Amino acid sequence: MNDPNKKSILIVDDEEIIRNFLSEVLGEKYDVSLASDGDEAIEQIKKRRFDLIITDLKMPRVPGEEVVKFAQQQDPTSRVIVISGFSSLYMVSQSINNGACAFLSKPFSIKELMETVTDAVNG
Repeated sequence: MNDPNKKSILIVDDEEIIRNFLSEVLGEKYDVSLASDGDEAIEQIKKRRFDLIITDLKMPRVPGEEVVKFAQQQDPTSRVIVISGFSSLYMVSQSINNGACAFLSKPFSIKELMETVTDAVNG
């Protein structure tokens, strides 16, 4: 981890299988860190700047929208992708209004994920 030549991504999801899947897919190209909930993510964001944060929306304790808001307060240039199995037009618009640059509805394809991540880290 912490390869200075790779862009850094924080993956936040309470489902271990999703965290591991995203880490495996993105780990070849990016420096990936993991958080199992929003509280853990906020602690990591306090200590380190990430090029991109990918967060689930619905999590126990601290939900994804709080992660998005905190990331934006820490660094208004933060890039955040919100992922959720529960998507509605309201949720998408709220995520974007809170500062997310993209929203992916679960399930999503690896191609869709990679395109969205590439756009986010380069945009």
